[in-house]
Formats: sequence, structure tokens, C-alpha cells
Amino acid sequence: MSEIEKTDPLPWIKSPKGVLEIYTNQVHATWTKDDVRVRLAQIVDNPDFPNPGSTFKGANEERAAVTFSWRAAKLLRDQLTRLIDAYESANGEINLGVKLPPSMD
Repeated sequence: MSEIEKTDPLPWIKSPKGVLEIYTNQVHATWTKDDVRVRLAQIVDNPDFPNPGSTFKGANEERAAVTFSWRAAKLLRDQLTRLIDAYESANGEINLGVKLPPSMD
């Protein structure tokens, strides 16, 4: 983990414009020497294969993109590592190899 100098944290205040809330179950990251960009998507019905059954294929519908400085990306990584460790300590390891049952067609 990164060494972070202990300082008083800045307060969080509400934006007068509100906060955009999104759900995502897919991520795609790209980067430059200056920053990291993360595209966030949700799996939805694919218009080319809309019907349930063996021919069904989902699609990733992009919901938002967030660009982080490398410093902010590292801070986010450290926070996510702590959160995931705490979750898995309480609930067991998160299974990344989830498989869906066969279609019912």
C-alpha cells in the first residue's frame, strides 16, 4: 500500500447540481502517461440478438467514463483493496468465475 502522509481530510460537500448515480457491472480501463480513464457499462439486451434462448447475446451499454490522475487512481486502488479485503473477510472470497445456467429454450 502507498504511504500517505496523515493530514486532516478535506470535508465532502454536496454539489448544488446533485450527484450522478449509475450502476455498472462492466469496466474498461485505458491510460496515458498523465492519467487513467475508466469506462463504465451495464450488460443489457443486444438489439441484434434480443430474444431469450441459445442465440441471445448481451451487449455492454456505456453509462459513464471517469478520468483519474495517477495519484487518484492509486488512492482509489488502496481504498478498494481495503474494502474488498473487509468484505471477503466477512463473506468469503468473491467468485469471479460465475457461470449462467443454460437457456430454457
